[in-house]
Formats: sequence, C-alpha cells, structure tokens
Amino acid sequence: MSGGVDSAVTAALLKKAGWRVVGFTLPIEQDPEETERGAEACHSLGLEHLHLDLSEQYRRLVIDLGHLDEELRVSDAEPLRTRRGNIRARLRMVTLYDQAHRLGGLVASTDNFSELGAGFWTLHGDVGDLAPVQSLLKSWEIPWMARAYGVPERTWRAKPTDGLGIGKGDEAQIGATYLEWDIVVFAVAEALRHNPSLTIEKLAEALDAGSDPAASRAIEAVMRRLRTTWFKRINPIALEHPREDRFSLLDLIDERLFRPLVLREDRALKPFFGETAVLGQRLAQRLSETNIRVVTAESCTAGLLGACIAAAPGSSSILEGSFIAYRPTMKTDALGVSAALIGEKTVYDPHVARAMAEGALRGATGADLAIAITGVGGPNPDQGKPVGLVYIATLHRGGTAQVTECHFKGGNPHHSKPF
Repeated sequence: MSGGVDSAVTAALLKKAGWRVVGFTLPIEQDPEETERGAEACHSLGLEHLHLDLSEQYRRLVIDLGHLDEELRVSDAEPLRTRRGNIRARLRMVTLYDQAHRLGGLVASTDNFSELGAGFWTLHGDVGDLAPVQSLLKSWEIPWMARAYGVPERTWRAKPTDGLGIGKGDEAQIGATYLEWDIVVFAVAEALRHNPSLTIEKLAEALDAGSDPAASRAIEAVMRRLRTTWFKRINPIALEHPREDRFSLLDLIDERLFRPLVLREDRALKPFFGETAVLGQRLAQRLSETNIRVVTAESCTAGLLGACIAAAPGSSSILEGSFIAYRPTMKTDALGVSAALIGEKTVYDPHVARAMAEGALRGATGADLAIAITGVGGPNPDQGKPVGLVYIATLHRGGTAQVTECHFKGGNPHHSKPF
C-alpha cells in the first residue's frame, strides 16, 4: 500500500470481492505522507495492515552493490536513480512474495493500463500474480472507482508518483498528462487500425495534429515513452524452438487440466497479430478503396486469408465468402476442378490454382475477384513437391487468371515468379 490510488483501488476491489486482503506499507526512504496515506487506506477499507520499513536493508544493498559500481552509491544521474528505484521495487517484491508464501496467498499487481504503456513498473519488481486494474485508465477510471469504493479522497487526489525516487512525478517523466496519454494511445491505435502501414513520422498528420503544437508535443512524448518501454510488455521473450512448438505442449496441458474456466481461452478465435494482421488489413483497405468484393478459395491456408480479411474493420462490404477446399475431393466437388487435372498435375500446380479461382467465381456470383491458394504446407514434401511451394491465383470477373509461384521457407518468400 504505497499511498497511491492504484494500490488502494486494487485492495478495495479484492476486499469487495470477498478476499482476505493484507495491506503492507513498506517504505524505503519514502515521503512519510505517502506512508501515512497507505496506512489510512488500509484503515478506511477495513484491511489487515502490516508495516515494515525497508530503508536500512535498501541502504545496505546499495552499499554492497556499490562494490561493483561506485557510481550507484553516489551519482544523482537519471540512469543511476532508475537503477536504485528498481532495487527498491524488487526489494519490496521479495518481501511481498515471502509474506504471500507465509499466508498462503498471492501478490496483487497494482499497475493500470496507462502505467502499463508508460512503463511505470519494474520488470520482476512490482508485477504480481493478479492484476485487477490493469485494463483501467489512470486519467479518470481509476480515480472514479477510488471514490466509488471508499478510498480516502486525499489518496485519489494525490499527485501520481513512482514513489521510488526516480523523478518528480509520473506526468513530468512522460512529458504529458495522463489524460493526454490516454487520448493519444487510443487515437494512435485507431489510426493504425485504419492504416496498418502508418509510420511514426506520419502520425501527427494522420491524427490531424500538425497545426496544434500542444497535440504534437503530446504525441511525440507518448511515442518516445512507448518506444523506450516496449520490451517490458513482451517480457520474458520466449524464442521458438527451431523444430517444433514445445511451449504449446505445456499450454495445452495447463489449459485443459488445470486453469480455471475464467482463464481459459480459445486461441483459434483470437484476432490475428503481427505481419499477418497488417497484410490482411492492407488488402482489405485496398479492396474497399477500389470497391471490389472478393471470394477466396483456399487449400493449404485452410481459410486463413478469408479470416484475415474478415478481421479488418468493414469487411462485410468487401468479403463475399470463402471456399476451404483442403482435400482434392473438395476441389472437385465444391470448385469444379477436374479430377483428371489433379491426377495428372497433383494439387500443387498453377493450373489447379487457376481452376480453383475460376470455380470460386462461378460459385460466388456476387464477387468481383477470386483469390485461390494451393501448396505444400509441410512438415514434409508431398508427391515430389517441396515444402513451401505455393501457387496463388487471382482472377477478376471477365478477365484471365494470373498465377504466382512462391517458395516459402519459414517466413518470407525467397523467390516467386508469375505464370
């Protein structure tokens, strides 16, 4: 219970939900008024309150670490203040996890959505097991809930600060108010949904902020802070195994056997991320600009292209539908591809891709464009064709199908050629 509004709201929500909540005040060379606010919040919310001053332990630790780097003990430069602040946060977390083990409980995370983006938290330092307020905005949702749940007024009106001696308050470190931060984050996200290819240099123009110096400064400040803290939001970085996805094995066991229902999720229903989402939205935007309605016919991608287009805003005006023709029999039955052609050429052939596109346009009379995909998805070669060989056919109604041969190797195509 740092004396700030976030820890108080977190405690209030857990208390309201029927949990036993133990509030710890753990000052480390902290402003006494902040510690008093933490204790007051515990009393007002009816929490058990335990107090332990960790200042002496902190000073000894800094002295010991100073044997490795003398500047840590004496320098007031910002990087050194940040390091000492991280030591404070991690020392508190050592204490909290020890007490959670003693009490048979868990440690609550108190960071909110705005702080998550701004990076006002220490890796492995003040991130706990359960984060009740991590989706809430610092600018108004957190203070509103504080007032609604009985947090003392002087706590939710207090100036936001890290309490770690790093800077002169959160907003001073950001270079913008929390309200400006929240507005910019949502505006930038909306702009990226509309134009996935948008660059940082074009943000002010896209947000129509070029003639507003205050808005431009806020955008610049938010982007600068996000750029320097992105790594925190994906930590720890787990690299994929070169031969198989081993992490999914443990995830499958946990998901099906141990996780409570409220934490289970169907990953197949999640929206697409990364470059796949960018390309899907770029295609959808281009189709919308040219007023073209598309139908897809997919074999090795099994509907992935259609799903990517469908995930884009306004997709109902551009996506007619999809044929998933995974097996050769579906290609002949649903798309009218000649069985003799497949028998002669295999399904991994430009002529088959072309026939799939033609069949898709025949079956989808409301579509203007067909995109057909067939290829060897792996993990092994098939019918003498290598893994990663993919044919993509595009056909405008009334035109002639164009087929491109691609050779994929785990990521980007290393060469392609038209037919």
